[in-house]
Amino acid sequence: MCQGGRPEAASMASRRGPQPEQEAAGGGGGGGGAEATRRRPRGWRAVAFIIGVFAAAYFAGNAFSFSLTSYLIDRYNMKQNAATNVNNIFSGTFNFAPVVGAFVADAFWGRFRTLLFGTVVGVAAMAVITLSATVHELKPPTCSPMAQQAGTCVAPSTLQRAVLYLGMGLLVVSAGGMNPTSLPFGADQFDERKEQHKGGLARFYNWYYAAAMIATFLALTVVLYVQVNVSWGLGFAIPTAFMAVALVVFLVGTKVYVYVPSESIFSSVARVFVASCLKWRLPLPHPEDAQRQEELLYNPPAAVGNGRRVFKLPLTLQLSFLNKAAIVTDAAEEIRPDGSPARAWNLCNVQQVEEAKCLLKIIPVWISGTLWFTVVTELINYTFLQASTMDLHMGKHFTIPPASIVAVLYLSVALFVPIYDLLIARAAQRVTKAGHGITLLQRQGAGLVVGALAFVVAASVERRRRHSALAHGDGMSPLSVFLLAPQLAVMGVSGGFSMVGQTEFCNTQFPDQMRTLANAAIYCAQGVSSYLATLVVNIVNARTRQHGGSAGWVTDDINAGRIDYFYYAMAVLTGANFVYFLVCSHFYQYKGEQAADTPAGREPVTDSGSLSESDAALLKT
Repeated sequence: MCQGGRPEAASMASRRGPQPEQEAAGGGGGGGGAEATRRRPRGWRAVAFIIGVFAAAYFAGNAFSFSLTSYLIDRYNMKQNAATNVNNIFSGTFNFAPVVGAFVADAFWGRFRTLLFGTVVGVAAMAVITLSATVHELKPPTCSPMAQQAGTCVAPSTLQRAVLYLGMGLLVVSAGGMNPTSLPFGADQFDERKEQHKGGLARFYNWYYAAAMIATFLALTVVLYVQVNVSWGLGFAIPTAFMAVALVVFLVGTKVYVYVPSESIFSSVARVFVASCLKWRLPLPHPEDAQRQEELLYNPPAAVGNGRRVFKLPLTLQLSFLNKAAIVTDAAEEIRPDGSPARAWNLCNVQQVEEAKCLLKIIPVWISGTLWFTVVTELINYTFLQASTMDLHMGKHFTIPPASIVAVLYLSVALFVPIYDLLIARAAQRVTKAGHGITLLQRQGAGLVVGALAFVVAASVERRRRHSALAHGDGMSPLSVFLLAPQLAVMGVSGGFSMVGQTEFCNTQFPDQMRTLANAAIYCAQGVSSYLATLVVNIVNARTRQHGGSAGWVTDDINAGRIDYFYYAMAVLTGANFVYFLVCSHFYQYKGEQAADTPAGREPVTDSGSLSESDAALLKT
């Protein structure tokens, strides 16, 4: 294996003192110090205490966000446009907050401390929001429908707005702490080197989303019904109590958790780009000249600590320009006696170079995932508008809120994930003989294909709904709202493939020290998709106005527009995204995987030596 720019330098590097990971073991992980970092991972036994936290986060976040516009209009007497603007600002901030939380977790606090902080703040946030809905002094007087039409409703006072915005701000801070850390902290509890943990991590990603989708389904059905038909205060008190119980259960499990020390590589990635630019004139050794590469490139042994798996990434030829950052021009000047680089911004090791490549290679695939979230946002938005013009009865005497029909999508994901985990993945394993049966990229690609089919179904349903609404005369369709269930169910299957696949892809393909940021990238994609969804609608309207009529396909009056044509356009967009995704997948090389033209002899290692064949295959999949 390639050991460094000079044999003696590599030898000295292997004998140097405590590595950064080992130094951080005393408390960087945020939980229980050195003893906690040496614990044996307990797998599902530890996850049992954690699963309630992220389920509570989804439950509380969706119970508030999905009803926020209605809450502001009904209880705070805001006008529709003002309420919508507040909701948009909150949603965008809520989805981008995990990026900040991920940086704090990876660079300073560690996942446990950041997750604990977010959970405590989340309980406080929901308590404040519940008070804003129950204490009379914290909400304006109820406004009658006639006063709403006349515009004479009493506006909320400064104090009332301050309390409401305080609760919303605390909820954003909670999202920054909980959303990027709950999944990686759960993944930390598995050790794939052990027989009983093999495959456990892949199943954990599936069941994580199953629990999250069930929580979202309950928020959109039970809680939303209580908010609209019983009491806003009780509707917010239910998720508040759920979060408080989840916090207590989470704290009970502190004695069994494994705490991985925090170690940020943001500066390391920046050094790679700087060093490669400084050495842009230097030639790289020939790919087949392994001996020359050993002599020229700085590749000391990987730092090992905490008894956990540490992957030493092999040198690859993709984005080979960055390999220049590891070129040793003068070992005496660039490498210290202890084996560390004398000037960190001038010389990087192969591990740092490959970690920087991981980030760059993920970006094209992440863009495809963002486009998938965009079309899902379009389907949810206009399914809600469709539902508002349909028969909302469930039986003779029971009606559901229009937004509750969207719960079918989340229920579909929750039901499909166990089917995928127990049937589809295992059947694929028997056919392909691969560790996961279906690779992560194949899973995402399947989700795009199914997503396109969902829009075809939606278009056919919309044509039927629009025809019945226009024939009825008053703009309301006598058709049952549950006619919209098939399009949501099909999109839920798409989510079971694509959304879960994206999550596992980011968490396994990001550098090991940046798993928290990997999870934040998913939320960031959802935040970007909210803005892209608006942009797509504006583009579609601009183009359709030019080619006939003045209204365009997407109008305020859903019956005057052509949402069915818009759905067909989204199917085409998803198809184009699939073609783009195929190109990205063709050129993508999984982390730790060597291409056929990459020099042999550089394998990922653990703290106990070389990987077994089964572990290497698991890493590649």
